[in-house]
Amino acid sequence: MELVSFQVAESGALGSSYMDIDQFDSTVPKKQLTGIYNLVAVVTHKGPTANLGHYVAWVKQANETWIQFSDDMTSTHEDSEILELSGGADDQHVAYIYLYKAQLI
Repeated sequence: MELVSFQVAESGALGSSYMDIDQFDSTVPKKQLTGIYNLVAVVTHKGPTANLGHYVAWVKQANETWIQFSDDMTSTHEDSEILELSGGADDQHVAYIYLYKAQLI
């Protein structure tokens, strides 16, 4: 992996300031990727075609429960319900997009 250096300029009433990402505290250990990813969100669709039906988002919370966001309504769900989102029929949610977060050590 290549480290890329860039500067961010902010302009405001007090002038400009710059941040260089190459300048960091070397006493703080860097986090390493583990190659392990956790499922954190799913977008599903329920309906006969991609253009006809309803899309829903499911987001995992810190307490290990899932929140379903369907238009202006929310509801809580357990892990077992999320694992059943594979779908395959018009009356079931079909998982379209899975979002993962890498575990760092």
